Amino acid sequence: MSIAKTQPQKTYGHVQYYAALDGFRGLLAIFVAIHHATWFSYLNYRSFINEGFVIIDLFFAFSGFLMFTLYAGKLNDKASCVNFMQRRFARLYPIHIFMLAVFVGFAVLRLLAHKAGFAEHEAGEVLPFSAGAAEGWGSVLSHITLTHSMGLHDSLTFNYPSWTISVEFFAYFVFMAMMVWMPPRKTWHFGLIAAGVAGVYYGLSRVKPNIDITYDLGFFRCLGGFFTGILAAWVHGKLTARRIEKGPPNLALSTFIEVVTVTLSVLFVIYWTGKLQFFVAPVMFAFMVVFASDSGLVSRFMSLPIFAYLAKISYSVYMIHVIIAIAFAIVGARLFPDYLVVGDIENGLWGDLYNIPYLITVIACSHLTWKYVEVPGGMFLRKLKLSKSARKVTA
Repeated sequence: MSIAKTQPQKTYGHVQYYAALDGFRGLLAIFVAIHHATWFSYLNYRSFINEGFVIIDLFFAFSGFLMFTLYAGKLNDKASCVNFMQRRFARLYPIHIFMLAVFVGFAVLRLLAHKAGFAEHEAGEVLPFSAGAAEGWGSVLSHITLTHSMGLHDSLTFNYPSWTISVEFFAYFVFMAMMVWMPPRKTWHFGLIAAGVAGVYYGLSRVKPNIDITYDLGFFRCLGGFFTGILAAWVHGKLTARRIEKGPPNLALSTFIEVVTVTLSVLFVIYWTGKLQFFVAPVMFAFMVVFASDSGLVSRFMSLPIFAYLAKISYSVYMIHVIIAIAFAIVGARLFPDYLVVGDIENGLWGDLYNIPYLITVIACSHLTWKYVEVPGGMFLRKLKLSKSARKVTA
């Protein structure tokens, strides 16, 4: 295909595939993995990575965009709702429960290492499953029930990126209830959703210094991003209808708009810190609407196979990278104590070099968990026949 031609969006069955958005999802998962690396490097010293927690809101917007695109007009009775929640549970749960088992195993190893004298007890360190520990049997139970970031605890526990899985799962219930009882159809309906999004972010800004909100009010943060994605999906649908009438967009103009959008998004992450981060909704909205069209050269670049592959394993990347970062930090502290020093800016280059095997390991392990945990686990849960009582509870 000539690069001067307009690249159509791909479809799989009856589902449209948003290649650029999917590519960004994969790339951003890698950024999150770098953000959680504890050794110092010039890369994670950059403001874009340091303030990268605001990137998480874009994942919520991705979910809202996709859920509205897939299920608008399709959630209208008990059977469709049960099917919807079963599919979402099957998507989220297998690797979550797998990684919970990994982290519980790591906690037990910590206890054994301290008991055997292989590890020193640092000042202020509270071992898991001991008095006053945040990581105990209560938090194990809350992880199993996906309630661990619904305000039940005073901190993140075990696999702390999984807080987003907890809040997003319960956001699905809100979405489902809206689609069944109050499905938005008219313009003023979406105006109310926009007002609700603004209200959520305003309320959070009154009680928090920035948008790094997780275990306590993360559910509301998720709702803000999720429903921003719904608004973007609605506007994208309107723009797509107009594009069909008027023909394909101009490639040069589309590319210019995409470059401006990426630039402004990066500048927002770097410079709009503190309370200003609560203005993230307009940035996410513009990003989703622009790149959902897949009409510029940036979209084509983000549609390359490497980004499509990263998107495919992105959920695994997001869920498993922390335990790998912990392992690399432990090994690095013992093998390279003079070069991988936390906060030592002079050794930043060593940290950058150390990021290479770390990211290779994250990607390789993510491929394995995607293939042997995500896919088969999801298929099993999707095909699982709920008992009559379970169907009643779900309904």
